[in-house]
Amino acid sequence: MPEPTSHTAQAALLEAEPSGGGWIATFQENLGALADLHRTRSPGRDGDTEEVVWASVEALIRVTGADGCSVTLAEGNVEMLVSRNGAGADRHTHFRDTMAARGTLGHAAIREREPRTVIRWRGDLFHHYPEAVHRGGFESIACFPVEARGRSLGVLTFYYRSPRDFTRTDSDLGRVLAQTVAFAVDNSLLLAEGRQNILNTVQALVRSLEAKDSQTSYHSLRVTQYATLIAEQMGLDEGMIRTVQYGAMLHDIGKIGIVGQILNKKGKLTEEEWAVVRTHPLIGARIVETVDYLAGAVPVVRHHHEYFDGSGYPDGLCGKEIPLGARIVSVPDYYDALTSDRPYRAALPHDEAIDGIRGRTGKIFDPEIAEIFLAVHGGVPSR
Repeated sequence: MPEPTSHTAQAALLEAEPSGGGWIATFQENLGALADLHRTRSPGRDGDTEEVVWASVEALIRVTGADGCSVTLAEGNVEMLVSRNGAGADRHTHFRDTMAARGTLGHAAIREREPRTVIRWRGDLFHHYPEAVHRGGFESIACFPVEARGRSLGVLTFYYRSPRDFTRTDSDLGRVLAQTVAFAVDNSLLLAEGRQNILNTVQALVRSLEAKDSQTSYHSLRVTQYATLIAEQMGLDEGMIRTVQYGAMLHDIGKIGIVGQILNKKGKLTEEEWAVVRTHPLIGARIVETVDYLAGAVPVVRHHHEYFDGSGYPDGLCGKEIPLGARIVSVPDYYDALTSDRPYRAALPHDEAIDGIRGRTGKIFDPEIAEIFLAVHGGVPSR
């Protein structure tokens, strides 16, 4: 078959006869990798867009047997490329000079919304090829537009180090793979949008509390920072860290239901008033459980005043019966409450609050979580 220049590449893609089995044979040998790729389409996949793209590219390089594979996101012009290196593979991230930049073969595929290929890119006088193509020693290139919901997300590119014909079947399969990548990326973007909506909801709830008691609002922000660090130090997964964050931010939201005269009372509370204050975890849980996306935060809000020895409230849970997020939040909640000014007392010194945590470890606080907090914050004041 004569070598096409890029302006005849589309015709070559559509008219070429199968050569050496094309992608079909490789697909049949790598069905497991193909299954992995389809799993990245799940809307419930936990991970950001970057990790979704890497997972997709690494699956695709196994599925097709290509020497390199990349997804270039049109927004931000970021190319994430995996290239074969002997028995392994390397990840490369490129900015600006990518296969979606103006004048490239990939940009033509995006603009025309059709696959574009070249058998030998060095013979193509019509398009620019990024430096990564030179460094990778690639020869043949196939680009497929990645689209979802009527908008362009970028371009999927396959690279080969030897000249290679791309058949009509390759074109059809490439379109399917590009659509799979589009679903995976679009789902991850939708998840990100959903998380932002959740955050907006959380912030709105906290602002409503701030209107009643500004000290409590700043307290919640600091507790969230401390709790996030504890969760990260514990090696919790991203989903659990978000649960801890939302729970920490909202742990005192139930105080909206407590009359201001009690919350802002400068003197010592009576037993009856303390009984009212102790209802705030239950009130908060009822508020938060009305927001579907915040379901994971409900146990944190309800149980952040449970004590490790079982003497806390509202349910008298003990030890590991207390939800993990609540056990995490309870330590910084105690620390920040003591080191903040309150209507009924001035803030206590950092060292005194730290001594209070040490003395209550195993009684009020989970020893493992208390030790992590003390290791991070025990030496010097955190603010």
